[in-house]
Amino acid sequence: MTRLKDVAAAAGVSPSVASRVLNADADARVNAETRKRVLEAAARLNYVPDHRARALRLSRSGAVGLVVPEVNNAIFASLYAGVQETCQAQGSAVLLGQLNAQSGGRNGLAALVGNGRVDGVILQRAEGVSDDSLGQLIELPIPVVLFNSRLDGHVGSVALDDHRAVAVALEHLVSLGHRDVGFIAGADQHDAAARRLEGFTTSIAALGMRTRSEWIQPGGWEAPQGAAAMRRLLSVDERPTAVVAASTNAAVGALSAALAGGVSVPDELSLICVQDAWVAEYTTPAISAVAMPMHAAGGIAARMLLDHLGGTALEDVVVGQPRPVLHERGSTAPVAD
Repeated sequence: MTRLKDVAAAAGVSPSVASRVLNADADARVNAETRKRVLEAAARLNYVPDHRARALRLSRSGAVGLVVPEVNNAIFASLYAGVQETCQAQGSAVLLGQLNAQSGGRNGLAALVGNGRVDGVILQRAEGVSDDSLGQLIELPIPVVLFNSRLDGHVGSVALDDHRAVAVALEHLVSLGHRDVGFIAGADQHDAAARRLEGFTTSIAALGMRTRSEWIQPGGWEAPQGAAAMRRLLSVDERPTAVVAASTNAAVGALSAALAGGVSVPDELSLICVQDAWVAEYTTPAISAVAMPMHAAGGIAARMLLDHLGGTALEDVVVGQPRPVLHERGSTAPVAD
């Protein structure tokens, strides 16, 4: 196995200099050429850092936790990649865990990441978790950064620009001539869902579009809730010409329900969702979506947590760049005459 001193010898530097470079020591006075030699030598020799030794020196585990409601949900793949990429560059491991309203309980997060397993946590709030329950979950002796959620009294969050994402979806629909638009809302008690609903009502008014109370259906983040919401929406006397779903999975369910109900998408009803994942490309028709910068936001959350472990203060930020991006697919079309 390649040792640190092997990398140092190959790069022509001392082991202490090699260690500082490989551990991304911000205080190390190492010129760019030396840094490059060390990194190239480490790559050439397939050097793998000993995180256990480093953790002992720093009195840390050398790992952070990323906890999401469902680990096999495609929505979280880019989030994980962004967290992993940033942590790996800083010599930290990422432990992925799952916690939802059913499996959590008051001590769920503590049990998942306790006993010194991780130095801090990035937590994606699960559907059905109230503010009170969330507050109890994050009562930990380690820092917690909330992802796309905020909580009064807690500092440390990275939120997506939900308002802008919904506006992008509606701007696309209005460009196709749609004026009557419905909305399948996100999970109850989730502040991201509240922001998307608020973004919908605000942008509808700003764009001169029209909605009705029965066109705004309670739903959730997942396909069954999206399907149920679409069935209710299709049962009203007058239907909108287009629908915005608050999540990709809910849109998949909504599309299935519309087609099962004999409604042609997009000829009779256009459908677009907030968030994007591979599954949206493989429905028939493929679902138009507004992609959120999950990878970049994951990196921002990881950087905030790692910097805090290094001594900086946590903060609450909204990811303004990159901006949400429209992916136009087959589920949206110009309104029928």
